[in-house]
Amino acid sequence: MPYPIDVLFDIETLINVAQPERILLLGDCDPAFLETYVEQKSLLGQMANVTHVRSDKIFDLAQLKTRFDVAIAVDLFEHIDKQAGVQILSRLRDILSAQYCISLPLGASQSEWKLTDLFSFALKRVANYSCDGLEYGLFKYDISDYKNTPDWLNADNWANPNMWNKYRW
Repeated sequence: MPYPIDVLFDIETLINVAQPERILLLGDCDPAFLETYVEQKSLLGQMANVTHVRSDKIFDLAQLKTRFDVAIAVDLFEHIDKQAGVQILSRLRDILSAQYCISLPLGASQSEWKLTDLFSFALKRVANYSCDGLEYGLFKYDISDYKNTPDWLNADNWANPNMWNKYRW
């Protein structure tokens, strides 16, 4: 089933904002939509490499040792079972990339995934799409905006050496 063109356009927008050098593309989508970005980077004298792993080779992901700037998963989660998808999301978050985006069909008849499953991985919804009566979602994760540092977590309020042995709790 073809993904809505808006999904790929929004992913391109996220890529242009992130300006990555190393991109990991997961799934059965055509990597041609990233060619414009790679060409723009080469015109600026900068490198941009895309590593593409198709859904039938997804278990080769465990062999990758490189850390990527951005990972993208499109047309993947509907081809694998949910347990494998959970392992992939965990590996993306913990080892392979500090930021990634995924797109998958939503709805009880289209996917095993529920919104709560995706939110449990700290994914934020970017957009929803509709194509041929099917609903799709685009979600992203970025460790830099995962949690803001609280005001109290600083040298003035936490383990302040100037206050040692002055007060007893």
